[in-house]
Amino acid sequence: MDPRHAGRVLVGCALAAMSAALLTFSFAPYDCWWLVWFALVPMVVAQYRVLPAAWSALGPTLGIGGFMVGYFGGFFPGRAAWYMKVLPLLVAVVVFVASRGERARRDRAGYATWPLAGAVSWVAIELFRSLVPALATWGLLGYTLYRQAWLIQPVRIVGIFGLDLLVVLVNYAIAMAVIARLDRAGAFEAPVAVVPRHAVLWCGGVLAALVVWCAFSLSSSRDRGDPIVRVAALQPGIRREDAGTTPATRDRVMLDRLAAQTREAASRGARLVVWPEAALGADPALAYRSELGDLAKDTGATLVVGYGVRTPAGARNEAVTVDPHGDFVGRFGKDHPVVFFGGTSVSRGTYPTVDAVFGRMGTLICNDMHFTDTARKLARQGAKIIAVPSADWPAIAAKAYTHSVFRALETGAAFAKSEYSVDSAIVDGYGRIAATAVTPGGSEAVLVADVQLRGGVPLAARLGDWVGWLCVAGVVARRLWGLRARGVRAAPPASTPAPSIDRSSVET
Repeated sequence: MDPRHAGRVLVGCALAAMSAALLTFSFAPYDCWWLVWFALVPMVVAQYRVLPAAWSALGPTLGIGGFMVGYFGGFFPGRAAWYMKVLPLLVAVVVFVASRGERARRDRAGYATWPLAGAVSWVAIELFRSLVPALATWGLLGYTLYRQAWLIQPVRIVGIFGLDLLVVLVNYAIAMAVIARLDRAGAFEAPVAVVPRHAVLWCGGVLAALVVWCAFSLSSSRDRGDPIVRVAALQPGIRREDAGTTPATRDRVMLDRLAAQTREAASRGARLVVWPEAALGADPALAYRSELGDLAKDTGATLVVGYGVRTPAGARNEAVTVDPHGDFVGRFGKDHPVVFFGGTSVSRGTYPTVDAVFGRMGTLICNDMHFTDTARKLARQGAKIIAVPSADWPAIAAKAYTHSVFRALETGAAFAKSEYSVDSAIVDGYGRIAATAVTPGGSEAVLVADVQLRGGVPLAARLGDWVGWLCVAGVVARRLWGLRARGVRAAPPASTPAPSIDRSSVET
């Protein structure tokens, strides 16, 4: 390294580390959500100005890699696959490789449309990595706003990727203004300077977009007199594997405890009661049909019971609905098993809905909530309440339940998430958290809350991740245009034919 650049490298790395810290503190459990609107700025400024060009890839490598450490540090228990335990390192390596030469490419392309290009690329990458079973949508920037129902109503139209596009655009516009100021002061050498007028236009445009976004959100969050249903999510305070030494003993302990909680929830007016994932080790329609049927009839409530059955082909990780008549309906198989725990789900791929007395409902199971596709399939079939039997572990308790806010907005459905002891929650169709029991240390709770059943099927449910795919199309189009422009520049000039000579006139 050139000794003259050592100080710049140190300052650039410090700025990238600052972005990692700001991003980490934006998310639960710290909940400094306002930081996310400028958390990327130090990293971006470091990459495109402070760091020497040859070292510019260190900016995003340390910024994003450091955030992954802050977000996922201590996240995975010992039984997780090795690649999840070293996930921050793997991400840092991928980011480093992808970022090499990015600054030179931007200098060639210019900075006039840089904020849009940067935000579109970011969201396109988010979309693709959300399709990876081991990653899903964990760490999407918009999730920091889960408590700001007044601000996130447009997610109903644009989905979580539309919200992330706005957040990243704001960050890049601010970064552009900072770099324009540095360029004007001549703080760093810059082959292509940022034009101050461009920075002003982008900051003004982003501010206008934020004003429109907030106005729409505030108008959309008004009470519209929607039907109200009282629902319950049970948190028994003990996991099934800790409830006894034999499968039969465990089932009996869980049945007794959850039945007592069900009766309590029903006495408080709950019409839907959700049990945790795999609360029972046998198919309840076969092993406990009479007992659960009588419980539903006695309480007049609809029950959603999670259970797990091992078969030679893999696990049947399922949930079944028991209606107030004691009938077993709507059997759902987990759609997204947790592959890095060796999870399987041989009955996945069907998405039944049930016409309950309070409206149409559906079911997800735990990890399904961290993907965008399963919930919207239920919404397209008219589900207005979605039960989510879950089995989380303490390290993810503060973050996992927050995703239900955005699945609720994307589908317009209320969510009732039941977990054994760490993060049960009830969220209405407006993304408003009605009740929680988020206790990483474990607790027993019976959550009961009224939720509004929001009308209509949101655009985000009908069109899916359309903003994310538009960003992918934008990246592809930009790459193709760049290749075309490079080909035009590299093509040799067409040869000009020599002028013809009229030999007869010459001779004359």
